[in-house]
Amino acid sequence: MDFGHKTFWHFLKKQRTEVETILQDVERRAYELLLESQNATWVLGHQIDPDGPTAEDCHAHGDEESLSRPASSSMGSPETEDLEEIEDPLDVALREKRQELLEKLLTRLARYCAPFISKYYQERVAVIWACVCRAVYTEPSLMLVAQNYENAASMLKATDLDLATVEKLWEAVKHLYVHDVRAAIDDVLHPIRNTGDYVLVLGTRVYRDLSGANLPFHAWGHMTAVFPCYSCVRKVCKTVDDIVALTRYAILTGSNLAQSHMRYQFEYDTARALTICGFIPNVIEDFGPRYSVQKGNCCFQRNTPHWSEIKTNYVICVGLSLTDKKSQLFVNACLRHPDLKILARKGVDGCIIKPKKLCGSQTREATTRAGLKNAPWGDSKFYSDTLLEETWPVVGPSLKIQDCFQLAILDDGDGTMDDFTDKLIKLWYQVYQVEDFRGLFSEIGNVYLDNGELELNEHWEPTKYPLVPNVETDMLYSYQCLWGKEPSEGKLVDDEIDKAMLVPERFAAKYKR
Repeated sequence: MDFGHKTFWHFLKKQRTEVETILQDVERRAYELLLESQNATWVLGHQIDPDGPTAEDCHAHGDEESLSRPASSSMGSPETEDLEEIEDPLDVALREKRQELLEKLLTRLARYCAPFISKYYQERVAVIWACVCRAVYTEPSLMLVAQNYENAASMLKATDLDLATVEKLWEAVKHLYVHDVRAAIDDVLHPIRNTGDYVLVLGTRVYRDLSGANLPFHAWGHMTAVFPCYSCVRKVCKTVDDIVALTRYAILTGSNLAQSHMRYQFEYDTARALTICGFIPNVIEDFGPRYSVQKGNCCFQRNTPHWSEIKTNYVICVGLSLTDKKSQLFVNACLRHPDLKILARKGVDGCIIKPKKLCGSQTREATTRAGLKNAPWGDSKFYSDTLLEETWPVVGPSLKIQDCFQLAILDDGDGTMDDFTDKLIKLWYQVYQVEDFRGLFSEIGNVYLDNGELELNEHWEPTKYPLVPNVETDMLYSYQCLWGKEPSEGKLVDDEIDKAMLVPERFAAKYKR
């Protein structure tokens, strides 16, 4: 029998929803006033979904109270037994949940750290704090809480953060976009600018727009530490030079980034040598066998045997750097090679360079297989100038870089695709004036070692990788260095990340402390 309990319960739920809506509106208005005080209302336009769901599920059990509340006395006499405080199981559960999420957050941030011996360790830490600021500044509740702390480190180390705040902070950091990380690096490298709108978050200037300066080579390590995925990081590349720097960093440091869509490692033996030179095609297409022979019977000539042979010429399309002088030297070398033909254009508005037509395939026919050997090549299919569109480097699902040295190379000689790529790398060896991949690796890598963008590990052993790795592979040590304490319960928690993607097994052995 219902005595009005259900009606009253629905009434309470309705009131609660109304109160929460009012609180959200108040919070939102306070956030807007805070931004207005800093002349930073542009931040409101940066929010992905300001009216989207919040972490109200954390309050499903009612308002949070203190973690320990006085409880009734025990059954014994108050004269012989002391009153005891009994914690509400709900409060205990909330506290444990808060600690679990906080440890996940602390572990995740520690994962991004560079080795402590690296001269870029402090810069990496500053980037981590800047990423936290980027995670905070578009979330009204986090932005308001942040006003109580001087910097990101003090906020993360605070013991008075409630579960809702920790959960929102964890979700915000976990779902940072790759462009947020790129902007955070820019905030660290260019903290004081003469122009540009910004908002002050936890003592850090969070700028509205990028400074426009190129990333230094070592800064690609900051990007790949947070996003160990080549396809993801490539989305922030604005020029071919950016793609070349990212790819070289991945190869020289042995990062072995995940390659979901875009690749810098291909199945061909010389592909790694090509990419480190700045020759980074979107794809190296498998055209199948160069020669294919087919037999058929011609019904119009009393079933006379009909043999045909098709020769397929392999093509690789690539966008080279316009600023690297070696790009032109490589193109000149291709023009001199007897087996190679090119279609090229410098930049979007450059003139097309096409010494000869590019023949994609040729066909010859005979009545016997032996007769194919001496039969002349007949029907041919040629590539049009639109082939140059395939040279544009892809940086996103619908975004390509057109302003590059557009180059399509066709091999009308013999051999497999491996032979084709081998011809290309030999030309690059000539351009760099080296004899093999080892010499090429040293020639390119030493430039970054000399200017300090890469670091040589002074204590390296012959069986290990000689360079200081991009991230600290000893997670416990990284946690201790960043937070100055041991993890809760003396062990690291699962921070919900694919560890195999971050530290590939074959490189973890090289980087072992």
